Amino acid sequence: MFETIKGMAGMANLMKDLPKLKARMEKMKEDLGRISVQAETGGGAVRVTANGQLRITALHVDQAMIAALVEGSNPDDQAMAEDLIVGAVNAALEKARQRAEQELAGAAQEMNLPISPDSVGALLR
Repeated sequence: MFETIKGMAGMANLMKDLPKLKARMEKMKEDLGRISVQAETGGGAVRVTANGQLRITALHVDQAMIAALVEGSNPDDQAMAEDLIVGAVNAALEKARQRAEQELAGAAQEMNLPISPDSVGALLR
């Protein structure tokens, strides 16, 4: 019974702080947009940059790899290039997701929200 009352008091506090929480979440969205992570594959042949909102912001493909694809029509070369690009994109998005989880977990802790790190990660999936 006391746990229920304690839970209700916690909910009342959250409702009271709702405008503050909403403003903080909007700021977090902006902050996540400024986070930038980079991943590469093929020894740097493909480099991808993503932000904390899990958006690709840049893609760089090494000139030598592009030249090999343009000059030759070898399907194996094209498949390798495509695999490198997919790998770099996925690695960059994973790094961005991890960084966003860290930022969100810190914000939740700062606002004294009873959210576990696992719950924060689930929000981004």
